[in-house]
Amino acid sequence: MEDLITRPIEEVMESVEGVREITSTSAPGGSSINLEFEWGTDPDERLLDVINKLQRVRNLPAEASDPDVSVASTSSQPMIWLVMVPQEGRIANANEYRDLVNDILEPELRRVRGVSSFIIAGGQEREVEVRIDSQALADREVTINQVTNAIRQTNRDIRGGPLVVGRREYRVSTVSRADQISDLENIVLRRNQLGTVFLRDVAQISLGRKVKDSVLLFNSQESVAIGIIRQVGANVPEVSQGVRDTVARVSQTFNALDAGVDFVTAYDESDYIDQSVALMRGNLLTGALLAVVVLLLFLGSPRSVAVIALTIPTAMVSVFLVMTALGRSLNIISLAGLGFAVGMIVDNAIVVLENVFSHLQQGKRPIQAAIDGTSEVATAMLGSTMTTVAVFAPIVLVQGEAGQLFADVAITLASAVLFSLFAALTLVPMLCGLFLNQREVQLLEQGASAGRNGFERAIARASTVFQAIQGRLEQFLLHTASWSIGVGKMGRRLLVLAIPIALLVVGIVLLPPADYLPQGNRNLILWLAQTLPGTSVEEAIALSEAPRAYVQSLEEVQGVFFVNSSQFKAMGVFLKPEYANGKGLEQTVGKLIPASFGFPGYRFMFPIRISIFQDPGKEFEVRMTGPDLKALAELEQKITPQLQALGGVVNVRSDYVAGAPQLEVRPTQARLSELGLSTLDAGALVEAALGGSLASDFVEGTEELDVTVKLKGSQVETPNDLRQLPLYSPSGARVQLGDVASIEETTGPDVINRVNLERAITLTVSLAPDAPLSTLVEQAQTQVLDPLQAQLPPGERLELSGSADKLSETLGQLGETFVFSLLIIYLLLVALYRSFLYPVVIMMTVPIGLTGAVLSIVLANLIPGVSAPLDMITGLGFVILVGVVVNNAILLVDRALQLQQDEGMDYHHSLFEATRDRLRPIFMSAGTSVLGMLPLAVIPGEGAELYQGLGIALTGGLAFSTLLTPTVVPALMGLLYDLRGKHLVALSGDDVVQPEKVKV
Repeated sequence: MEDLITRPIEEVMESVEGVREITSTSAPGGSSINLEFEWGTDPDERLLDVINKLQRVRNLPAEASDPDVSVASTSSQPMIWLVMVPQEGRIANANEYRDLVNDILEPELRRVRGVSSFIIAGGQEREVEVRIDSQALADREVTINQVTNAIRQTNRDIRGGPLVVGRREYRVSTVSRADQISDLENIVLRRNQLGTVFLRDVAQISLGRKVKDSVLLFNSQESVAIGIIRQVGANVPEVSQGVRDTVARVSQTFNALDAGVDFVTAYDESDYIDQSVALMRGNLLTGALLAVVVLLLFLGSPRSVAVIALTIPTAMVSVFLVMTALGRSLNIISLAGLGFAVGMIVDNAIVVLENVFSHLQQGKRPIQAAIDGTSEVATAMLGSTMTTVAVFAPIVLVQGEAGQLFADVAITLASAVLFSLFAALTLVPMLCGLFLNQREVQLLEQGASAGRNGFERAIARASTVFQAIQGRLEQFLLHTASWSIGVGKMGRRLLVLAIPIALLVVGIVLLPPADYLPQGNRNLILWLAQTLPGTSVEEAIALSEAPRAYVQSLEEVQGVFFVNSSQFKAMGVFLKPEYANGKGLEQTVGKLIPASFGFPGYRFMFPIRISIFQDPGKEFEVRMTGPDLKALAELEQKITPQLQALGGVVNVRSDYVAGAPQLEVRPTQARLSELGLSTLDAGALVEAALGGSLASDFVEGTEELDVTVKLKGSQVETPNDLRQLPLYSPSGARVQLGDVASIEETTGPDVINRVNLERAITLTVSLAPDAPLSTLVEQAQTQVLDPLQAQLPPGERLELSGSADKLSETLGQLGETFVFSLLIIYLLLVALYRSFLYPVVIMMTVPIGLTGAVLSIVLANLIPGVSAPLDMITGLGFVILVGVVVNNAILLVDRALQLQQDEGMDYHHSLFEATRDRLRPIFMSAGTSVLGMLPLAVIPGEGAELYQGLGIALTGGLAFSTLLTPTVVPALMGLLYDLRGKHLVALSGDDVVQPEKVKV
C-alpha cells in the first residue's frame, strides 16, 4: 500500500501550491493522505488543484478504487452520532441495519443542507460475490486473473464522442454495465477453437456480505451508527435541526416497513452549543442588569439611567449589522465578546452624562448643558475609544486556530466601542436635552426627598447610602493622591513611580505557565483501547466485556459504545446531563485512568476528553522521522520512558504498532514455471481465498456494490489451510499452494505513517489537568529531545508538533501583537496630545492592569473547583487590557490639561482638581464595565470554560487599575514637572503661576 498507492500520490501532491505539510497513513486495504495548507489559502481553489494533480497519477494498481477527495477542517469530525437500536421485543440485526442506512437513511441525510459526508460503523456491507470453482477453472484452462480482468473490462460503460447528423447532435457511449446480477453470468471469459467459456460456467454469482473486519456495540448490543460530518462553514444548529427532521421522517418510513428499529442520538454537538448560547444569553442579560443597577446607585435617577441604558441595545444591534456585513457568525466566542462589551458600551455615555450634570448644576438650560458637557469631554472620549479600538487592529493579524477566535472577540468589542462613542456624541446629548432638567440635579443633591413616587424615593435612598460609601472611597483616594501632589514632594513621587515598576516585576514573577486552548465540555469521553497486535474482531469483543461492564456500572454514565476497526479502537462514554460539565467529565476521566491498568489483552488503555478544537490544550506530540522504520521504533523505546518520567505527564502513546502477525507467501519461480503458472496466479489465489479480489462494481438502486471474486468452498482458518489451497495448472494438474510457495510467519507494522514523504512515528503525550502545557513542552525539549538529537544519525529528526507547535507559534504572534498594540497606542496618544511625555504617564498604567490580571488568575486558581489556566484566549485579555486600562488615565490627564489651559489653574492644583472631577465618572465607568463582565468570569456552565479565564483577567485587571490609577497618574504628572520644569509648561501652552501647595 505504501509503495503502490501512498508514495506515488504524495509525490504528485508535493507540487500543490500552498501545501504546508503532507501526512499519510498506509494500512491494509486503504491509504489516507492529508494535505495541510497555509492559513489564508482558498480551500476551493486548492481542491480543484488537488483533483487535477490526482488525474496525473499513473501506474496505480488496477484494483485500486477511485480516490475520494474532500475539504477537511477542524469541523471535519462527526457533529452528530446516530445509533440504531431495536424496538422493544425485537432482536438487533446489524447487517439489516446497515442495509437500511445505505438504502434509505444515507440518501435522505445527503439532502440536508450543510451535510458533507458520513462515517458508518457496524454491520457488514452487501456485495456481489463471484464464487469461483477452482476445478471448473482448471478444466477450461482459465485462471482467476482472467476472470477478474474480464469482469473489470466488461462491466463498465465507455464514453464516446459526439456524432453530428444534420442539425442534431448525438452523444455516443458504449453501454456494457450490468443492470442485473444475471447479466454478469453472461460475461465471456474466453472464446477460441476450444469453445466459449462464460462466467456462469466457472462461478456462482449472488448477493453476499463483506468480510467482518469491524464491529460497533452500543450498550452491549451489536448495532450500526452513522456519524454526520458537516460542510466547512455550515451552521451546526441548522444542520442539527435538519438532521432531526430527516430522522423523524425516516423513522416513520421504517415503522411502515416494520423494520423494528429506533434511533438514539448518542451525541449532538448542537446540544453543547445550545446550552452555551443559553448560558451566554443569561450572562449578557445579567451583565446588562448589573450595569444598570450600578448606574442607578450612582445617579439615583431612573430617567438619567434610561438615557445611558438606551446605548446598550443601540450598540448591540449595530454590532450584529457589522458581523453580518463581515460574514461572521454569532458563536460562543463572539457572544462572549458582546458580553465583555456590555459594561464598556456605557463608559462614554457615563462620561457625557456626568459632565452634563456638572453643567446643569451651574444653572444652564438642559440643551446648552448637553452641548457644552459633550464638547468638553469629546477629546478625552475620542482618545480613550481610539486606544481601545487600536488594540484590536493587530489582533486580527494573528493566524491559526487561536487567531480565528481572536478575530471574533476583536470585531465584536471594537465595533461595540466605536458605536458607543457615536451614541455618546449624538444620542446621549439629544436625550439629555429632552429628558433632563434641574430636577435631576436635585435628585442627586437632595437624595430621597426629591423622589416623585415610592419607586424613585427607594432608588434615591439606596443611592444615598451607596454614594456615602463611595464618597468615603473617593476621599481616601483623594487623600492618597494629594500625598504626592505639590511642591517639594519629588521623593514621594519617585516612591509612587516605583509602584508600577514593582507591579511589573511581581506580574512577571507570578505569571503562570502558558497553555494552548481549553478543551471545552463536550459530553464525550473516548477510552482508547488498543488491543495487542493480531487480535481478531471477535476476540476484541470478548476482551471489551469487562471494561464495558465497568463503565456501565458508573452512576454518571448514560451510554457506552464500543468500536473496533483497523483505524479506530475505543469505547465512547456519554454522561448524564447533570454530570456533563467540566467537573463531571474530569472526575469520570479520573476514574478511568487507574482502571485502565486492570484489564488484560490491551497494548494500552487511556481515556481522553474530546476537545472542541483540533489541537487540545492538554496534549502535545513528539514526532520522529527517518528512512528506517526499525531505527525509529528503537528511538521510540528510548524516548517513551523519558517522557513518562516528566512530572505532569499521564500517558505516552504511539501511533506505531509493531509485532502485528503476518504470513508471507513467497512463490517458487522455477516450480511455477514448470506448471505453466505465474506469481500473479498464486497471488490471485490467495486474494480470492481470503476476502476476495475487487473486480468491479454493481449499481443496485441508489447503492453501489462491490463485485468481489472469491474462491468457492475455501475455509482458510489456519496457516496450514492456506498451504493446502488447491492450485490448478493450465494442463489440469492439481497442486497445493505449499508445493509452489513457502509460507512464513513473521511480524510487521500495523500501519505506516509518513510526514512530508518520510516515514514517521508520532508519540502523543497526555498531561494532567493541572499540568501547564508550556512547561512540559520546554522540559520535553531540553531534557529529552535535545540530548537525543545530537546522537541521531543523518536523516533522522526529532521535533515537537501538535499543540506544542501551535502553542509556540501562537505565543510568538501574541507577543508581537502585544508589543505592536503598545506602540500603536503610544503613537496615537502622541498625536492626540502632541507630546511625547504625557503618553508615557498614561502608558504607565498598563503594568498596573496587567498585574491585576495576573493576580486575579492566581487567586482564582486558589479557589477549590475553579480552573483558570493562562491559555491563549486568556492571554488575549492582556492585549485588550492595554487599550482599556489607559482610559482612566486619559480622563485624568485630559482634565488636568483643560484646567491648566482653559482656566489657567496652577499645575499641581490642576492635578488634584482633575482627580476630584474625574473620580466619579471613573468609578461609574469601571463599575459598569467590571460588573457587566463579572457574570462571564464567575458563572460556570457549558461554554464558560472558553471565556472564563478571559473574563477573570479583564475584570481583575480593570478593577485593580481603577483603584491605583488616581494615585499613580497625578504623582507621575507631578514628577514630569519636577524633571522638565518650565519646558513642560511650554508644552501645555499655558502661563501658569508659581505652583502652590495643595491642601485637601
